[in-house]
Amino acid sequence: MRTLRLWIIALYLVAAPCYSQFFPKSSLDSRGDGFKAEWYSTQLKALNEPSLFALTKVADAESYRFLWLRTFQHPVAIRLDHQMDGTWMLTTKEGGGAGGYKPGQVVTDTFRKLTAQEIQAFLTKVQGDHFWNAPNPVNDQAGTDGSQWIIEGVKAGKYHVVDRWMPKKGPARDLGMFLAFDLAKLSIPNSEIY
Repeated sequence: MRTLRLWIIALYLVAAPCYSQFFPKSSLDSRGDGFKAEWYSTQLKALNEPSLFALTKVADAESYRFLWLRTFQHPVAIRLDHQMDGTWMLTTKEGGGAGGYKPGQVVTDTFRKLTAQEIQAFLTKVQGDHFWNAPNPVNDQAGTDGSQWIIEGVKAGKYHVVDRWMPKKGPARDLGMFLAFDLAKLSIPNSEIY
């Protein structure tokens, strides 16, 4: 059974970027026009990222991702995956294009195993920020140039996404900052954190 599960997850990681739907219909835009889903999916495909939504078919899968799309800076994806041995893997990717309009090839792709303390701190933050109950979609965009903070999670067959435009507080900001700076240890100037 364990070998079969490994094979299923391996297949998901290889095939999902090309063949899976990344977001449930109308989860990002109450108008249902699919603009955001297409934009975000294009960036995720360029970063060779899998569909977390597709993981809902694997009952015991748990994974989280922060997709950070700043208009003029490189797109960033930071993903946490629960492994079969109980550990957690952190994957950090940066693309060479611009998050607002032009995806590029992957320029940074690193991964590392998290400590028990790191993952506990993150999971405590997920619970404390009420991620699983945060409303979405929310029409909060107040301009054209800025950044989208997209936090996705899948756990026990349930998928949720929280998408915010330049958040100052709340689960998208809190979890995004924690993933980017506390766990991935990104080195980004303050002027590019928006």
